[in-house]
Amino acid sequence: MSTQNKLLPKYAFFIAGTGKHKDRLQAFDRALLAAGPVAHNLVSVSSILPAECKIIPAGKGFRLLTPGQITFCVMARQDTNQKRRIVSAAVGVAKTKASKEFGYISEYHGNASSKYTAEGAAKRLAVEMLAKKLAIPPSQLNLKFTKAVAASIKQPGDDKWVCALALCVFVT
Repeated sequence: MSTQNKLLPKYAFFIAGTGKHKDRLQAFDRALLAAGPVAHNLVSVSSILPAECKIIPAGKGFRLLTPGQITFCVMARQDTNQKRRIVSAAVGVAKTKASKEFGYISEYHGNASSKYTAEGAAKRLAVEMLAKKLAIPPSQLNLKFTKAVAASIKQPGDDKWVCALALCVFVT
């Protein structure tokens, strides 16, 4: 099997979480742990969902990974220590019904007022960006599905960092 095929993801799954701590890095780590049993060396990649890549439940995806494994993902992350600020992160995906056509994964990092608002933004971005990549208007996309996961957290007014995190994790 060529290296190219070994790096092509067969599966993808979506997770999100939030964390809070006096240290920025620890807030990020707590968000990862809240998202799932992430014990992997994450490598952020850009936004293409391979045509043959199947979306699976997170539990199944984690069972296919080994702790310490280099694991590719699309990551959205937003953090702050500004008092009472809301931070949100989301990843969304859009895929057409054409089985041989790739899909698009978007990232939203911002101050959406809720995870639902962030999910909506991520789905909209995924559809718009897929249409742009395919050089057709969004209204002409024959969508099979859109999906998004998001997390939002409000900084409680103390000296702590908060982090919102969303990932699309690939399994090769």
